[in-house]
Amino acid sequence: MHSLKCCLFLACACLSTQVLADNQPPSIPNGITLTAVGDSSVRISWNGAWDDVGVDGYNIYRNGSYFVTVFGTTSHLDTSVTYGNDYRYSLVAFDQARNYSSVSSESVIQVGSSSTAPPTPQGVANNQPDNLSANILNGNQIELTWSAGGSDVAGYNIYRDNAYHGTSLSNSYRDNWLDWGRDYRYEVVAFTSDRQFSDKSEPLVVNTANPGDSGSNNPPAAVQPQTNSNNGDRSNFVPDGYQLVFNDEFRGWNIDSSKWNTQYRWGPNWIINGERQYYVDTLNNPDFGHSPFEFDGEHMTISAIRTPEHLRGSANWQQYLSGALTTYNKFRMRYGYVEMRARFPRGRGLWSAFWLLHQHDNDRRPEIDVVEHIGHQPTVAYHTYHYYENWNLRSTPSFEAWGPDYSADFHTYGMKWEPGRILWFIDGVERARFENGNVSWEEMYLLVNLAVGGWWPGDPDGSTSFPARYTIDYIRAYQQ
Repeated sequence: MHSLKCCLFLACACLSTQVLADNQPPSIPNGITLTAVGDSSVRISWNGAWDDVGVDGYNIYRNGSYFVTVFGTTSHLDTSVTYGNDYRYSLVAFDQARNYSSVSSESVIQVGSSSTAPPTPQGVANNQPDNLSANILNGNQIELTWSAGGSDVAGYNIYRDNAYHGTSLSNSYRDNWLDWGRDYRYEVVAFTSDRQFSDKSEPLVVNTANPGDSGSNNPPAAVQPQTNSNNGDRSNFVPDGYQLVFNDEFRGWNIDSSKWNTQYRWGPNWIINGERQYYVDTLNNPDFGHSPFEFDGEHMTISAIRTPEHLRGSANWQQYLSGALTTYNKFRMRYGYVEMRARFPRGRGLWSAFWLLHQHDNDRRPEIDVVEHIGHQPTVAYHTYHYYENWNLRSTPSFEAWGPDYSADFHTYGMKWEPGRILWFIDGVERARFENGNVSWEEMYLLVNLAVGGWWPGDPDGSTSFPARYTIDYIRAYQQ
């Protein structure tokens, strides 16, 4: 990933209509109103921002630090405040392309300044929403609508899969960035201006694989929670006689800090390859204000975005935010087989990688690139080995594995490392090999990252859409 390699220039003698990405940030949110709800909650409401395509959500900041993100609403109830303390709130709006507005001005409230006791939720039967239905706009968006619960209703709380998801002040709500082919269970609760709450509506179950389907009111069967397995599933591509020694199935909802670091060992501020991204170290800096890691219970996604203006200084003035994971000082191996199942992002300036690097700090040490993908060459995967001989850098050619569009679907990328030999595989088929006495015998650790810009992929242009998503199903390592 970080070693020198030859550039490949491809010419395309075809004409196409360029689709320009959305580069316009939303307007700055304003009209922030803070209302004390009893002695332990604060209601934050604001005027919706404007965007040429549409505002997707808001990041809320409390006392100068990132607090929470909300979607499809212009209000939020903060229930984690303490009586007698002052709290300052500000907001940043963003659209689906993850263009971010500048941060709003702050509003301040002292909890306990209101003598109104917090309301006790109670069923208000005549306000219960009904006729809940869904319109599946595409494979990852659902628009909910329902019949109003009564003339005195002030708003609605939406619950997804038995957990609060958002608030709407109308009788519709849009849920974005969903997974294709998955069931989602929705319920709606109405509330009045004095915070009297209705019973929940009848549940509605929607599967995103069925566009045009209005959903079902039959609740889904109970699903057992998934946890990271110590064993992992075994693909048909693992060599005989190899046993699992490391895996992450990404079935949780957070980075497993016992397995991963969220920064390179040399830290986030050392720029390599002329790259334009800043890797957000969420484990060591959880209050940075943005996380590039997304989870759906089955996959982990590294998401790259343009750096919001209010985070530029924190991001070393880099133009993009992205993520990197490494097992440095947590897991390392000498010889074996590693495998990843993943889907790469598409677009100029995007550089996805899965690689192994020497455990030692000396930079004249070997590197095995299991797979690299350049976003504007979606049908090519690259495999490379870098090493030093007599203190001079040597590299194999960047072996090209031509195939389908690797950004369109998941594929399995494997590498077998033996004394004097390295073999690379895609979907179980050998695509390249290197046999030489200079094959590394040193222990190496795993890395996975999404770079933006640099001398190889070039900078993003108007056709590159953000957020760019590098989605990983699993990463596993085996040894004999």
